Amino acid sequence: MSRGARGLLLALTASTLAGCVATQQDVLGLSQQTDDLKSQVDDLKKTVVSMQANQADLAVHIQQLREDLSAYSETVKASQGDMGQLSSKLDALGVQISGKMTQLGATLGASLSAAQLAQQKGLAEQRSEIEAQGRETAATELLVTSQNRLEAKDFALAAAGFEDYLKRFPGGDLTDVTLYDLGLSYFGLKQWAKAGQKFALLLDKYPKSGQTPGARLHYARCLLQLGKGRDEAVAYLQSIKTDFPKTPEAVEAAAELKRLAPKPASKAAAAKRPAAPPTAATSPARTTAPQ
Repeated sequence: MSRGARGLLLALTASTLAGCVATQQDVLGLSQQTDDLKSQVDDLKKTVVSMQANQADLAVHIQQLREDLSAYSETVKASQGDMGQLSSKLDALGVQISGKMTQLGATLGASLSAAQLAQQKGLAEQRSEIEAQGRETAATELLVTSQNRLEAKDFALAAAGFEDYLKRFPGGDLTDVTLYDLGLSYFGLKQWAKAGQKFALLLDKYPKSGQTPGARLHYARCLLQLGKGRDEAVAYLQSIKTDFPKTPEAVEAAAELKRLAPKPASKAAAAKRPAAPPTAATSPARTTAPQ
């Protein structure tokens, strides 16, 4: 073989060997990739199997939850039925209790003893007595306060207090005293007509009052201050000396009469003097209040 042919053959042989080597490497790489893919597929299969197992467990849990919800719903329905029955029973029991209470009240009212009725009556009388005592206390306080103001010569407030007493407690045991003090209050205010009316009312309504001497004296003075009824005033002053000779008012009446007495005159003038003043027996049964 020629030298050239030998070289060509060697070249071809080297080329063929190089191609075989390259193909073998590709095959080996492909095999490796295939193994990797198989591994990944196996992992994926395991993942799918695990997910399927979890899905099965989840389905079991969901089914259990549905069963629990169904059982709870039945329990609620049963409870609602029981509550309805209980409500009906309570309503019926309330009606029964109301009826029994009504019967009990009627029985107690019918069986109230005479002793209990007497006790209730006694309590009512005690309440009335306490209220009466309260009114009496209030009346006394009002009267005492007004009298203190009269003594202090606070005539306006004293008069207001006495007027309030007569309005709030008409017909009281001290009405005559209050009328007299009211007259004195108006007398202190120099309201002669009002003062005279109160004294006249006292003399008319309470002729046996212990304030009679003072009422006659101040009534006469009111007449004199008003400038009318001088003869009537003199008659009342003289009646005090006759009917109540030992009273301080008799001394004051004597002083008033002395002041009113005319100066000595002739026998002809003396013959025209008025008749003797009225006494308690001859004084008018009704006093005319000054206007």
